Amino acid sequence: MEHQMKIKHAAIGTAALALAGVAVAGPALATGSAYTVAVGGSSAAGTHTITAASSGTLSFAVPTLTMGCSSAAVPASPVSTVASGTGITDLASINKINFSGCTGPGGSLTVTTVGSWKLHGTGAATSGATDVVAGHVDNITATVSNAVCRFTVTGKADGSFDEAAQKLTVAETGFTGNLKVSNVTGCLGQVVNGQNANFSGVFNVASADGAINVS
Repeated sequence: MEHQMKIKHAAIGTAALALAGVAVAGPALATGSAYTVAVGGSSAAGTHTITAASSGTLSFAVPTLTMGCSSAAVPASPVSTVASGTGITDLASINKINFSGCTGPGGSLTVTTVGSWKLHGTGAATSGATDVVAGHVDNITATVSNAVCRFTVTGKADGSFDEAAQKLTVAETGFTGNLKVSNVTGCLGQVVNGQNANFSGVFNVASADGAINVS
């Protein structure tokens, strides 16, 4: 059962923006602003299981090629969590994303994620239930492969979380350099080491432990 998620921005810290994307092991973790988060009516410190499923297709691109996946999901296992409490900066830890129907150079692609992706936010949030909180996801690894192409994507991707719709929108566009391609093998010359990358998709997020509300 999906539950409403609301996040309150606390006037703590000055950290950087955060919430959304794709990345690989590399730079040190970025941080976000601090928030107060309550799950199931309690803001006691704790972690609570979440799942997510994409809404529509997902797009990944480098300047020379656009690729995509038909769907993606954050499964129940391994467990991914949202944090409750006060002064929360790591809003969520996403420990796996399963991508399906991905295509690119050489046909079907397998996308494998590694590590715990940390969801950070610094966008404005109030006690209401309709905030759209901006941010990014850090500390993510994605390896893409098939018989003729293999590469890794590293960095972060900007996005936002819509409290009312319970949607995480990933929108890393413009080839900013937040995402980088490395470890390229093959790929028919269509993917090259050092290229900047874009990533976009929308995920419906659900909390397993009840509504996540402002304390």
